[in-house]
Amino acid sequence: MRLEKMWSAVKPRALTWRFYAGGAAFLFILMQALTGLYMIFYYEPALKDTYAIVQYFNNQTALGSLTRNLHRYGAFALTTLMFVHFWRAYFRADYQGGRLWYWLTGLLLSVIVASFLISGSILPWEWKGYWIMEMFNNWLKNVPLVGGALYDFFMTSYTPTRNFVIHDIILPIICFILLEIHCLGRLKKRGFRDFLVRQAFATLPLIAAVTAASLALPMPTEDPEIIPLPMEGVYIPAPEWFFVSFLVPYWYVPPRLWPLYLFWIPFALLAIAALLPFINRRAPKAERETASPRRRMARRLAYYGAGVAVCAALTGSFLWSSAPSPWMGCNSCHNRAMGERMGIPPITYKDRDRNPLLTDSRWMIRHWYQPQVVW
Repeated sequence: MRLEKMWSAVKPRALTWRFYAGGAAFLFILMQALTGLYMIFYYEPALKDTYAIVQYFNNQTALGSLTRNLHRYGAFALTTLMFVHFWRAYFRADYQGGRLWYWLTGLLLSVIVASFLISGSILPWEWKGYWIMEMFNNWLKNVPLVGGALYDFFMTSYTPTRNFVIHDIILPIICFILLEIHCLGRLKKRGFRDFLVRQAFATLPLIAAVTAASLALPMPTEDPEIIPLPMEGVYIPAPEWFFVSFLVPYWYVPPRLWPLYLFWIPFALLAIAALLPFINRRAPKAERETASPRRRMARRLAYYGAGVAVCAALTGSFLWSSAPSPWMGCNSCHNRAMGERMGIPPITYKDRDRNPLLTDSRWMIRHWYQPQVVW
């Protein structure tokens, strides 16, 4: 009898991937907050010492390596769960029936999570973080009208401290406000503790998988004592997959089309998603009953077909363009133990006037994916 009571208290109400992706994403947001809070106590945003502090935290502190890897793999799991949650909501048209604000805050949360990924990848301030900062600034040039001004602002104002403030103060505050509107308000009414217990029990297998990956496949953080090969760990899931692969058009399309692929298409998709509650309204009952079955079926097929096409294109692009990405990024080669030419970059690596390669986005993205060929 006691076991039955315990089971009834923790068992999920409905264990399906469609139902639990959003709840699991919320739990991983909590895990990101807890692991990030622990790392804050050791992190020092200084140009010269940041990576050394990250190495010290990873290799010397209690549970440092596990915490950092949980934060990294948790970011990947969170983004994946949000992706699944979004498409579940799309195919069920969950934005209908008075759920406009839930839908819009969910879209904004996806933008915030992407900002977390970018700013968090820069935080360690090793060579990969430097490269991501450079590429993000280069990408800003594709924004119409204000792109040049944004580029100049971020290039002249960037410091690790300001990036730290964005990642650990500004974005969490915005995230909490959006979460309050998106789900916390409803969960408090339904029973927040009951939801957490049941959701945590249902998410245990995924949490166990993330923990196992954190223990078995930790990030190499002993540079320069241990030198990884440039393509070591090519199939290890990494959160930068989701935005590094987004920059691949720099490689494959001519420069005149960069704004189209890097700004206008993503902007159009996001705008269409935001307008879906107004475009695809639920028809009145009388209209649904009088509409011909053939017409309803055609609309349904067009709606689902468009969703499947976009979802498949995004998933395929992530998998195709991310697999060859080097596990340690720039640190795969830019390692003092590798010697002068490959290991230590030229002294002009921060001087965009003397080293124009920094502003050559095509060279930068090719160098990321093929560091042994393009350099």
